[in-house]
Amino acid sequence: MMTTDETEYGPGRTIPHPILFRVLDSEAEDTTVPEIKVEQKSEFAYYPGCVDYYDMEMQFSHVNYGETNHGIIFDSSIKLLRAVGIEPMILDRSFMKCCGHDQLWQGKVDVFETMRDYNTKIIQMLGVKTLVTSCAEGYRTFKLDYGLEKQGIRVVHITQILYERGLRVPPQGENAKKIRVAYQDPCRSCRQMPVDPVYEEPRELIKRVDNAELVELKTFRADAQCCGVAQMMYCNDKTKGLTRKRMDEADEVGADYLLTACPKCLTHFGCLHHENKWKPGEERQAYKVMDITQFLAERLPGDYPTGSNIDPKRKEAPLPGRKGGW
Repeated sequence: MMTTDETEYGPGRTIPHPILFRVLDSEAEDTTVPEIKVEQKSEFAYYPGCVDYYDMEMQFSHVNYGETNHGIIFDSSIKLLRAVGIEPMILDRSFMKCCGHDQLWQGKVDVFETMRDYNTKIIQMLGVKTLVTSCAEGYRTFKLDYGLEKQGIRVVHITQILYERGLRVPPQGENAKKIRVAYQDPCRSCRQMPVDPVYEEPRELIKRVDNAELVELKTFRADAQCCGVAQMMYCNDKTKGLTRKRMDEADEVGADYLLTACPKCLTHFGCLHHENKWKPGEERQAYKVMDITQFLAERLPGDYPTGSNIDPKRKEAPLPGRKGGW
């Protein structure tokens, strides 16, 4: 007999994410601006967001370790920016705080304002002219809620700058398999952006991969359905129902890849995708789930700048319902 926190093929738990929240909230307590040594000054700065915390969260509170790798978004982004002639300053989390997106949307306005004021000081101190981020939530937060552009600092999503500077993806070869690629429009960078929504740039970049065919999900662009979870609040059967519906749409269009540009979407798609692997063969989703930066970077020549973020001690993903181990 299954317990209330189990489903037939894995956990259907209702786990809030209080530990991640408290860790991020605690960052606001120290407002001392550190001395920052910049090896190479640039008018461009790249902010990776909270990808390090997302990977820890997937391992710690999700029994669904899976193949989800947020750290590779950072590596992929740097590789792509270098490919279009940008060597950015890295707004590293060792001195930058979380952008404060979740705190703002949870009503913790005082915590958000502390993070905003601190991060703004760092950005101004470094002389940043263009702030690039690969996170949909970070894009909206820096552009609208920080008001950086009123201070003369341009805020762009990485797909915008890659498209603008003409990223070229080399031919994949005559023997390259034709692939069908679906794209999930993140809520924060798309339909919830009253200015500069990021609809076309990701699609145009996908089309530059010569063996890729862009296929649209049932709802897309301004009508796109959410992945199911925002602000990392809860993961339960109701939110999973929304996630599953979206992932089923990718099956219906025969996608080989389901891409997104939001770490939260990647987290929840990846989590459910991992559970799906233990279904009977005919019910499994065969497509891959990944961030658009990884998809594009894998198709460029050359190595990643720092390698992927997969822990070398990890042998394989644990089964659903079991805690991760080595």
